[in-house]
Amino acid sequence: MAEEINWVALEQLVEQLSTPGAGPASASVAVWQPLEQASAQLLEAQDGEAIIRLRLLLMPLYSRDSVTGLAILKQLDDHAIAAAERLGRTADLGHFWGARGHNLHRQGFHQEASAAFQQSVRQYDLAGEAWPALKSYYMLALCLRAVGDRAGALHILDDVLAQVDAADPWRGNPLQVLAWLQRDAGDLAAAENSLRTALALQQQTADPDILVAGSLTDLGEVVSFQGRGLEAIDCFERSLAILARHSGQYNRQEARTLLRYAEHLLRQHQPGQAQTLLNRADDLIRSHGQYYDLMWRLELANSRVYWQQGEWVSALRKLRSAVRYRNLLHLPIRHRLRMLWQRLGLS
Repeated sequence: MAEEINWVALEQLVEQLSTPGAGPASASVAVWQPLEQASAQLLEAQDGEAIIRLRLLLMPLYSRDSVTGLAILKQLDDHAIAAAERLGRTADLGHFWGARGHNLHRQGFHQEASAAFQQSVRQYDLAGEAWPALKSYYMLALCLRAVGDRAGALHILDDVLAQVDAADPWRGNPLQVLAWLQRDAGDLAAAENSLRTALALQQQTADPDILVAGSLTDLGEVVSFQGRGLEAIDCFERSLAILARHSGQYNRQEARTLLRYAEHLLRQHQPGQAQTLLNRADDLIRSHGQYYDLMWRLELANSRVYWQQGEWVSALRKLRSAVRYRNLLHLPIRHRLRMLWQRLGLS
């Protein structure tokens, strides 16, 4: 069966969909048809090796922000995991479960993501792959923070940082998450220091753009909280300029930066300019319909826009929408209320 698949054409399709400006989520049905046909053939034949091969071929798409809601990729991922389990491909299972964890985390399903990362760690350990296992273990810190277990997140980060050389560029990743925890605790000076160290390390990586763009967004928020508005805007604009070079590939990241930028403008009582950015962010992710963690924050920010403009009914409508999206994430009610309180700037 595998020999009947035009693998060269599929490689070209992946390259096409991974090109800036192409945007896999906006590709037409006709563009996706060769992949759907190949996937259907392999699934019908239960060709496990070829299913795994196809899933690995599509790795660049699974690592982007813009494919979360595509049914064909979800289905293929399920079958690739099942095939790897049947064939005892532990290293591939470590990768597949880790990629699933990343996509669940991006959507806001942090408890499910945590389970996926734990499975990834187990499979990598079985394969004797210590470094990839550490990377999946590190991602558990993001999930724990997201559900309110900051002590657990800090414990993992301390453990990870103790195992990574101070000069290793990858160290910038856990330092960035450490900055989030420091920001949560109100230690803005420490958060800024961690982010600047993270940025210096991330800039040394082979492909730094997306890492740097994310850290610049975080730095913009931290300096905004410290009252350095012009510096914050510079950080946000630099992040957006980087992401523009990858148009269509990292829509969630771009929307996240626009949201942070808008929140800064709301703190400056500029609701009109903030709404312009929020509309851009909404356009970037609305077609995917999956990024609930970002969608509820956008709706909450829109509620704040209407509140500052004195449009109370619209503000309440957007607040209800934010709560509705937040409820889709199935997080504990106390944590949901605490997060709403924080995003409103009341703590």
